[in-house]
Amino acid sequence: MSAKTSKGGAQAPLLGSKIKLHIEKLAIGGAGVARHEGVVVFVPQAAPNEDVLAEVTLVKKNFAEAKLVEVLKPSPFRREPPCPVASVCGGCNWQHLTEAEQRKQKEQLVLETIKKFNPSLSFDYLPIKESPRSLRYRNRIQPKFKHNQFGFFARNSHDIVEITDCLITEEALTQKFSEVKTWAQQKNSKELQRLEMYISEEGSVRYGLITDEDDGIGFSQVNRFQNEDLVQTALDWAGENDYQNIFDLYAGAGNFTFPFAQKFKNAQITGVELNPKLVEKAKSKIKEKRMKYFLSDVESYMRRAVIGSQDLVVLDPPRAGASEYIMRALAAARPKRIIYISCHPVSLARDLNWIFAWSQKLGTPMKLARVQAFEMFPQTDHVETIAELRVDS
Repeated sequence: MSAKTSKGGAQAPLLGSKIKLHIEKLAIGGAGVARHEGVVVFVPQAAPNEDVLAEVTLVKKNFAEAKLVEVLKPSPFRREPPCPVASVCGGCNWQHLTEAEQRKQKEQLVLETIKKFNPSLSFDYLPIKESPRSLRYRNRIQPKFKHNQFGFFARNSHDIVEITDCLITEEALTQKFSEVKTWAQQKNSKELQRLEMYISEEGSVRYGLITDEDDGIGFSQVNRFQNEDLVQTALDWAGENDYQNIFDLYAGAGNFTFPFAQKFKNAQITGVELNPKLVEKAKSKIKEKRMKYFLSDVESYMRRAVIGSQDLVVLDPPRAGASEYIMRALAAARPKRIIYISCHPVSLARDLNWIFAWSQKLGTPMKLARVQAFEMFPQTDHVETIAELRVDS
């Protein structure tokens, strides 16, 4: 006996059983998606269109999870990972896929997720933008050090996978690995040391400890090569309008704020960011009175913000997305255009659902004009997406 009946008559596999599966596609989070007697089974490290033997590790009401035991019929999109520790390191979960297939799956996931939340939504969906680099693109990493081991956490573990190189990291950083390991050793700490290494705006390599009191440099785009294209796309999508105000919400250190200020020289520019380090960094670069930066969470700021019908709003929230209040406030404000940059398809789709629902309730209809996925994080399941919303006139 290898299964038990679940709700709806589907046969859920038993915990610990080994089952043969055909992987249909990939899911948010990176695992392969298969079906076993009507039950969805997620299998990490699988590839689309391949047959596998997998051992069931978790059984829930509506799905199961399994670990890959053997590839019975390899996918045409499976490859030997370029990194020798890719199968155990927790950093890259898609190195076993060809890069073309990685992009195809991300493009598909973004579209499917938006449509799942908003089935009737109609918009222009542009082809995914390929990253200029598929390796050696990261300018910021957070390695770990403990018991003389320097590296990254193993997949689903706090064990450290020792490394002397990292193929997705810029060489300016990897060349400092030996130096940083020696620096960490000299602290003689028996506790886990969480480190941060990054390339500064001036081009120098910096590193240090991350503590509970100091969570590092804060958010920044880790792929500077692709970020240039993302910023330019946001600027292009904003058009040539004469905006009165431009609001950059979740502004960080001004990744979008300053380019928008440069293009729209007559607009009042407002950045809103909660991280004090990033706000301080942005304020140090401000040279015009029309630019303001606020240290605040976005929801608190939106409770006092005055956004008009001739304004532009740019949002670049963290993975958790915005909140229903923020999207409701934007629906009520009805700015001329909203440019939403997202690093998680689910929170993007949810937030779009909120703003469209509230715009209908408030009688201020908006439309989704276009969406495009960006390959910002090659070799992983993560994807960046940009969406443009306009007043539905």
